[in-house]
Amino acid sequence: MKKRSMTLIAATALALLSAGCASKPDGGGEWKKFEKDEQAVLKVMYWDEQSFHEEYGTLFRSQYPNVEFEVIGLPVGSDPSLSVTELYNRYIDANKPDILFVDKHRWLVEEGRLLELDPIIKQQQFDLDGYMPAVLSKLREEGDGKLYGLSPNFRSFGIYYNAEMFRKYGVEPPTDSMTWEEIFELAQRFPADGAGDERIYGFSLDGFAPPLADVLYSLMSQNKKILDSSGTAVGLDGDSWRRTFESIVSVVRSGAYYVPTPEETAKRTRFEEDDRFLMGKSAMTYRDHFYLRQVDNSSLDWAVVTAPVDARNRTQSSVYELGPAFVISSQSANPRAAWEFVKYANSAEFAQIRSNASSDFLFSRTEYIRSPSKRDISALYKLDPIANATDEFVAFEPRVRIDLVQLIASELAAAGAGQKTLDEAIAAMREDGGALLVEAKAKMK
Repeated sequence: MKKRSMTLIAATALALLSAGCASKPDGGGEWKKFEKDEQAVLKVMYWDEQSFHEEYGTLFRSQYPNVEFEVIGLPVGSDPSLSVTELYNRYIDANKPDILFVDKHRWLVEEGRLLELDPIIKQQQFDLDGYMPAVLSKLREEGDGKLYGLSPNFRSFGIYYNAEMFRKYGVEPPTDSMTWEEIFELAQRFPADGAGDERIYGFSLDGFAPPLADVLYSLMSQNKKILDSSGTAVGLDGDSWRRTFESIVSVVRSGAYYVPTPEETAKRTRFEEDDRFLMGKSAMTYRDHFYLRQVDNSSLDWAVVTAPVDARNRTQSSVYELGPAFVISSQSANPRAAWEFVKYANSAEFAQIRSNASSDFLFSRTEYIRSPSKRDISALYKLDPIANATDEFVAFEPRVRIDLVQLIASELAAAGAGQKTLDEAIAAMREDGGALLVEAKAKMK
């Protein structure tokens, strides 16, 4: 009798252990699938409750009606004594979300706060074949080679051009995989005379950011390094940067590239008439995919080609940017339900439904990307991602990268306006940029 009781206890303990393995990914067993009739309450850290339900929650609950969501929002306000990471950590500890919607999650990985998704994906054979390779590549960069999150959408850029203007002036239109130097040479084939409403440009970039800064960000996406090998000083060495800077200064001085005045750049409200490309006064512009809706609502005969590339590598680019990713807390009380949501939000089924209702996003499931006007926009995602692309500013606060790019753009604009030579501009980039990096390092101590 005693022997039988001991056997029963052992069997019960084994069953409980197996159940634990089936419900938790770190148990070593199979991940038990979350069924449609199961109940759960998921805490989600998202922008706001209404937009979450409009974008994701309502659709998910049509499949899993017994799952409730508690949307806790993002941290608001600031504390001068806390870094952004510390602020988020305190917020996460206080609210204990199951799912987080975040732009970057490397720091969460480094602190052990997230659930690794690779084992779950493998066990459940979740199909990622139709997922944008560039998105998966960047997600794995965030996780040091492992997958901790999935992004339903991504951002990309391209060269939009006015086909009618190219025909009118007998200029060959741009093609995929051109360099910035080639784009600027093309821009200079358009007349740079005229005044007022008669004035046209080969290239313009009207927006809230200094236009040369956007060109620099594009060059950085080609894995061109601004910092030296130590990562503590501004380098900009070699013929590659020199040729690019010469091309930028040349197109600005020619008048083919419109550089807005500081007053124009500082405008907080912009209208259609502030955009030279939309007004038919510019042959080309460089914009992201959100621009599709604006050009589609215009009367332009437009098309789009890929973002500019490096002449030594014309098939690849890292111009792609991740949309925010859904990640799962390693301390989630409902990991199976959380994964079921993340899986659904990144599924082909979800992308297909959303593609019929929205044309504002590039879906990571590229099969379901829809152009508002049925035009070919594959140029926005046809380039392969650059392998082993690295962020040279990873050791700095995000503001350092922005300030340094704006400094370089300002010096290029001064050279383009003839206020200084290119050599003087590059020297100022190195000197003033170096001082900016020293100051940033000092603040981090």
